Amino acid sequence: MIEEQAQVIALSGDDAIIEMQSQTACQSCEMSGGCGTGSLGRLLGNRRQRLSISNDQHLKVGNLIVIGLPEKHFIYAGFLMYLLPLLSLFMFSIVANILFDATQWINVLAALMGLVSGLKLTSVFSNNIFAEKLKPRFIRQEFSIEMAKPNSLHEARL
Repeated sequence: MIEEQAQVIALSGDDAIIEMQSQTACQSCEMSGGCGTGSLGRLLGNRRQRLSISNDQHLKVGNLIVIGLPEKHFIYAGFLMYLLPLLSLFMFSIVANILFDATQWINVLAALMGLVSGLKLTSVFSNNIFAEKLKPRFIRQEFSIEMAKPNSLHEARL
């Protein structure tokens, strides 16, 4: 399970609007000064993302929570986003070459049509099949323990 901490910033009907701090993957890496990903992360800065989740747990504004997604859905999404358009690109090109004994330009046009078709198919699948699975889910509520500051020296000794 991939987890991320978020804070409830508003309530909207049966949903809770949460905000997360977007971070680069290598902020604590020792090589972040010479790494391209670290440089890109510093360039983009830390951004906050807002999402809406179901408020079945009766969350209140200001609550710190942990949301998550199962890792297997990222594998499916990666296949859907990268492999499906690429496979359709090759399949259209191969079919054009075999069936029509196509020239180079027709192969290129068929490959582009395959890419566009694969991207459209990806859009349909992601909106219909994976949309619900890729929504973040509430995992648990985080409790922050703040120590009370003593008001006087006498309280500090006790």
